[in-house]
Amino acid sequence: MLDAVTAQRLALIDRLEGFDEGQWDTASLCAGWRVRDVVGHLVSILDLPLHRFLLGVVKARGFDRFADRVAREYGGQDPVALTARYRELAPKRFSVPVVGAIAPLVDVFVHTRDVERPLGLPSSLDAEGLRTVLEFVCGGKARGFIPARRTAGLRFAATDLDWTVGNGPLVEGPADALMLAVNDRSVALADLSGEGAEEFRSRMAGD
Repeated sequence: MLDAVTAQRLALIDRLEGFDEGQWDTASLCAGWRVRDVVGHLVSILDLPLHRFLLGVVKARGFDRFADRVAREYGGQDPVALTARYRELAPKRFSVPVVGAIAPLVDVFVHTRDVERPLGLPSSLDAEGLRTVLEFVCGGKARGFIPARRTAGLRFAATDLDWTVGNGPLVEGPADALMLAVNDRSVALADLSGEGAEEFRSRMAGD
């Protein structure tokens, strides 16, 4: 799984190296973040020592506040230097306590599409890795990441992969759209169909 994390980082980096200034400043799927800020986030979580990151979270009185500040600080760097630093750090391995290596895999997969989709770029996500991510985020295993009520009692199926999970009314769509929708990217909700799609949209609107 950690090999898959590194591979996806490198796939994204290969794309970033061809971006122009306009693409770097395009609004991503992360609310309030440009493409450069998403990349800043991905670099910062690899670059900052854990003790400094945790201290920053305490001082900022919250993970989201600190992560947002640091993402913007890193994202403000020269894109060439930022991308080069990301390539240096790409092989770095870490796992989140309790959750394990699936956490950085989900992070880089979701953020890759946060960057690619607004720019009209086709997905660079590996199919096998995407199945693993979907199993986690749609299968009721993502405690602390995805509220259980969001996916409970529904069946999810990818229309472009041989993958399905769950029991109940069907929610189907492209694999990356399912991943994005479950992770609060509302733009992907329009890509979903099936008898359970309306119920799923209602749950997302209420979260």
